[in-house]
Amino acid sequence: MSNFKDTTKIKTVAYLGRAGSFTEMAKDYFCEKYELDAYQMPFRTIKEIVAYVEDDADAVGIIPMENAKEGIIRESNDNLIKSSNENIKILSETIMPTNNCLLSKNSEIYNITGLIAPAPAIARCQEYIKSELPMNLNIINVSDTEEAARLLNSYNLTYAIIGTEKTAEIYNLNILNPNISNDKDNYTKFIMIGSLDTEPTEHSTSSIAITLIDKPGALYKIVKEFADRKINITYIHATPSKLEADEYILYLDFAGHIKEPRIEDAIEHIKQHIKYYRFMGSYERI
Repeated sequence: MSNFKDTTKIKTVAYLGRAGSFTEMAKDYFCEKYELDAYQMPFRTIKEIVAYVEDDADAVGIIPMENAKEGIIRESNDNLIKSSNENIKILSETIMPTNNCLLSKNSEIYNITGLIAPAPAIARCQEYIKSELPMNLNIINVSDTEEAARLLNSYNLTYAIIGTEKTAEIYNLNILNPNISNDKDNYTKFIMIGSLDTEPTEHSTSSIAITLIDKPGALYKIVKEFADRKINITYIHATPSKLEADEYILYLDFAGHIKEPRIEDAIEHIKQHIKYYRFMGSYERI
């Protein structure tokens, strides 16, 4: 069941990346989950997506938020915080495996003699390439996976590319190996952002960003305000602030919805211990 008041007003879904990207796969997940019948528009940067959603109340955006290996994605956090439209917030989240696949028009892996791929993809799959593919493998470097998929039509059936399950679906390719990444258990959290209002559910989580006043015990007092109201803080992360030098922004996730009275009360009380506050959203925790 949707935790949104009305998803029919969503006319555009903006997402990051070219055809077959992991963010496109996340976009497909959100569109299916919330039955979004909207125009789907790809963008090249997270900044462009946030700016587009800022200016269009009928749009939502899909962006990566955190990676299991590389941590929090600063571009997403920074652009959300710097957004001039305070109604823009996290509406939903999903965590997806980010597996690189070996794809080809060929159906047999032992026939592969060439690989078309961008340098970052080759680096992410270096261990597999060295151990499982021929020593004299012919590697053709390209700018991105979409170019690799298009170029594959110009080569014989012994060539493969590195892509995603979505790449295989779009270009009608065989998945010769579903996970050739160096890190086999890599996951990325993706979020849907927009200006819709969400409703509380039993699995609601809220996120805020704050900076502390420069006084001893400020963080303790904030944690205590939540603890006194039996609100469970599930995540705390600090990153250097781009708003002011020598300052850190704290990101806090806690159980519950911003519309709950005890959470509204906690937020009001922590404001005496902070000098910056940004509500990042209340949404269903998966």
